[in-house]
Amino acid sequence: MNLEALLDQLPQIDTFMTAKELDESSFALAKQYPHMVSLRKIGESRQQHPLYCLKIGKGRKKALMYGCPHPNEPIGCMMLEHLSRLLCEHPTLAETLDTTFYMIKVSDPDGLARNEGWLKGPFTYANYAKHFFRPISDQQVEWTFPLHYKNYHFDDVLPETKAIMNLMQEIQPDFVYSLHNSSFGGVYFYVNHAHPKILKQLPLSAKRANLPLNLGEPECAFSQTYAPAIYEFLKGTQYYDYYEENLAGDPCDAMVCGGSSLDYMNTIHPDAFVMMCEEPYFYCPASSDLSLCTMSRKEAILHGFAQSRKVREELRKAIARLRPYGNPHSQYMRALSMYGDDSDREEKAQLALMDANPQIYEQPATKASWFDNDVAARWYPLLGFGMIIGCVDELLLTPLDEQAQADLAALKADCERYVDSVCAQIEESVPCKPIPIRTLVSVQLESAISVLTTLEVRT
Repeated sequence: MNLEALLDQLPQIDTFMTAKELDESSFALAKQYPHMVSLRKIGESRQQHPLYCLKIGKGRKKALMYGCPHPNEPIGCMMLEHLSRLLCEHPTLAETLDTTFYMIKVSDPDGLARNEGWLKGPFTYANYAKHFFRPISDQQVEWTFPLHYKNYHFDDVLPETKAIMNLMQEIQPDFVYSLHNSSFGGVYFYVNHAHPKILKQLPLSAKRANLPLNLGEPECAFSQTYAPAIYEFLKGTQYYDYYEENLAGDPCDAMVCGGSSLDYMNTIHPDAFVMMCEEPYFYCPASSDLSLCTMSRKEAILHGFAQSRKVREELRKAIARLRPYGNPHSQYMRALSMYGDDSDREEKAQLALMDANPQIYEQPATKASWFDNDVAARWYPLLGFGMIIGCVDELLLTPLDEQAQADLAALKADCERYVDSVCAQIEESVPCKPIPIRTLVSVQLESAISVLTTLEVRT
């Protein structure tokens, strides 16, 4: 297979597609290639948006790929949009890979709709942050698979997650690709099996695209590193054990959601290869800088806690101004509780982990680690202000008295000014350089092909 020639077939991609546009494209593809493509409804979202699955190919390997498991992460939607067309335009591709593809372009269409304010650009730090939406953990597709472990039990499965579970049960996939992405940093991967050849190949997709790997702090402090920028795919059971070991009290009190897709796959097909490919919207070369700083890794992390805490404190103040008007059960208000409150628990757990492993955390910090703990530590809690802005916009469409309208309008303006100010500070350290969507699509596409060309399945 000429991989470079295949990737060259990707067109220019200027914007992200909405759920409606993705659905319309799937129907058009099935109509254009009726002998190659089947399209069926596999369920509905909580707001009754149909969930569709494309099936292409007739190979022995069964690959299930789904986009937007978190609704602020549409890179995978675009990868599936273009992979599905490439498979039809180049029929030998699926034959060469010996794969039957099952693709759910968007698994959280309701949440994607709440991100539409930035999908068409401009792709700036501030515009993304002001229009950001991500639900609380127990409303996320990726983290609402059933979980029964020790004293913890979670069965509040979302309709979207249930549709994916039913498909997993039906097709018993050999490869599950949960298509996530970050917004800041570099490229990194989660896999459930440390397959030596796959571990070697995955970083090449980032190298080919001239994107940095994320070589700073791992997203989860306790995740095992299989290779640079490649981590163990995490399960809900591991979070339970982490909280049990590092927090006082009942670990059930710290658990806020269910299991991951891997938790469920382990119950039906534990030999399947399960993967995520995380990549950012913005170019951050410092994320791969392994030169050393003068401070220890622990000192860098403590600095990150302080940076994050400053932003979260301002966020808590803004949430307090919103609370008299917001419905506490709304998607926005529930999600804001995660941004405002959960950091203390995670901070305590990581402090305990660092105290228990001084030999690891007293080592000199890399500049990649410093980037994570200086810039990214401010960036991620800042996104909560976009949730306040979105919530205010929804409230302003409802009947309100003059005082409420004035209070909410002032809150929105203050949040926008705060986002602008922090983004300006970040831009001084990391000038805003959005990565072309085509480049991001190519990394996720090449990663999938790397797995499928290597993966062996039983006949």
